Amino acid sequence: MSSPYVPGPPTDQPVTISRTALSLLALVDVSLTARRVLDVLLALQDPETGAADISQAEMSAALGAGKPAVNRGFKELRECGLAWGLKRGRYQLHPLLTGGRIATAVMAVPEIKATDPDRFTQQRRTRFAAQVANLAQSA
Repeated sequence: MSSPYVPGPPTDQPVTISRTALSLLALVDVSLTARRVLDVLLALQDPETGAADISQAEMSAALGAGKPAVNRGFKELRECGLAWGLKRGRYQLHPLLTGGRIATAVMAVPEIKATDPDRFTQQRRTRFAAQVANLAQSA
């Protein structure tokens, strides 16, 4: 799905995310656009550092979304601690999502802000229970 405006992944090796990370992602409330931004960052992450190189214009092209929506997606990921900017066009994914890999050892890693399941709406509780059940079946 690469175009001349969207970088390809640094490797074709599969990305592995632990069940712990997947369980935590089920508790993080972000918009669909933010989740799609996260998915692209995960696909583009460097297997050595867990960082991804992509400009916001390239992300907009990859998602077929406007720059304001993509900017909000990046902001949501930063605010909840899943990814943050290292420099223009370079983003660090939380080490929980990268198997502990991080671009630099001196960087402070933010806490991931997840929602307490007890505060979910009934609809969200039903979805959460289904997500947890799916994880248990995959084990």
